[in-house]
Amino acid sequence: MTLRGEATSAEGFGRPDDVLEVPPDLDAPVEGDRARLAYAIHDGLTQVITASVLELESLAHRVEVAPSEAVEALRRAVEELRRALDEIRGVLANLTPATPGAVQPIEELLRSVLDRWQLPATWSIEGDLAEVSPSVLEAASSVIREGIANAAKHADGREVAVRVLASDRSVEVSVEDHGRGFESSENEPVAGHLGLDMLRRRVADVHGTLDVRSAPGKGTRVVARLPRYGQGVSP
Repeated sequence: MTLRGEATSAEGFGRPDDVLEVPPDLDAPVEGDRARLAYAIHDGLTQVITASVLELESLAHRVEVAPSEAVEALRRAVEELRRALDEIRGVLANLTPATPGAVQPIEELLRSVLDRWQLPATWSIEGDLAEVSPSVLEAASSVIREGIANAAKHADGREVAVRVLASDRSVEVSVEDHGRGFESSENEPVAGHLGLDMLRRRVADVHGTLDVRSAPGKGTRVVARLPRYGQGVSP
């Protein structure tokens, strides 16, 4: 199965103690809960608020030169802030034990994230994702969110390309833009890019690999290779 699509940007979008030692087996679940909470805040709340800030920065410019566009930008910013409230409620709900919900379908996620950031984009989903582990789908979703968010903030409104390819053994997710780029190292974390550092840990949690390639003026390409069932990608 192959799905393809594209999105266009909205014209004029802005740029923008004391320590109690406990046995490791008791401490590990706590660390896991903390990591999951950090992922939830970053993937949802942080990105929604960032999108709202970009819209409001654009509004400050457009209110003088194009009042009608400013009204539309304000409407979108209000929608994003309402979405932020929903994200907060979701995080709070996840702090209490509950039956895990279904993972958002990748196609639906892609459309939602591209609509949030108002980026021109092309995308494709190839292969069958029906039997992929939920934890792997969540990691793939995080790669899409973070890659598109970084493109929105640093690609100067240029087109972003997203590809999801599912095979019998793995799921590969790539997000590529042709924006400003940054200094990166194949073997070192990306300094000053908290989201990408968190993404590396998220991918490692399901035994996948993350490759981030970028250079000043040459854009950025993020590629995650994830085992279909979270057991490790064979070389």
